Amino acid sequence: MKTADRLENVRMSLSRVARHLNSVEERRERLLKGSRDVISACSKAIMKVHTGDGAAAKSFIAEAREGLESLRKASSGDLKRYLIAAETEYVEAETLLSLAEGRALPGMKEMRVQPSAYVLGLLDAIGESKRRLLDSVRAGDVEEAERLFELMEELYVTMAPLAVHDNVVPGLKRKLDVDRGLLEDMRGLLTEETRRTKLLKSMRSLEEKMNVFEKEGSL
Repeated sequence: MKTADRLENVRMSLSRVARHLNSVEERRERLLKGSRDVISACSKAIMKVHTGDGAAAKSFIAEAREGLESLRKASSGDLKRYLIAAETEYVEAETLLSLAEGRALPGMKEMRVQPSAYVLGLLDAIGESKRRLLDSVRAGDVEEAERLFELMEELYVTMAPLAVHDNVVPGLKRKLDVDRGLLEDMRGLLTEETRRTKLLKSMRSLEEKMNVFEKEGSL
């Protein structure tokens, strides 16, 4: 048998391999580009949540959701991993908006994301909520700040046991550690703010009583 004949099956197989790899590469590039667009829309949504523009935030989130739906059709098997970054950002944006509006946080099935993206997105939302909490404190709305802190802390406590799966979800333990430090800082800040608020109320109450006393004494 000639050498060319012996390699015929290999040539045919490699031709199929080349077509397959070209297809995979094209879909990979599409996923990467589409993911960047989704992440951009989610980043804009998060900024709108912080500025209190809920309508615009929902519009950008809807844009991101549609983008993800389109990308899922192009992903399969190992290619799904290229959607994790975009799905993570999407979970963060959806969660942050739900926190701001006082709604129940959406579940993984509802958002149709991968488990790792869901977990990482929730942890990012805890960190991003710090800005909203600080804005509430600056505005003197301690009640809203305390409400956010309680939700952030409860969410962290619920997720902390997942740290053992850091080898399956890279970055999980690091994000948990960052959020723990953030919550400790926020607890200290809220404690001081609560004390300051109570002190101011007491001083105002005392001032009012003294004014009443002075008026009665002058009669």
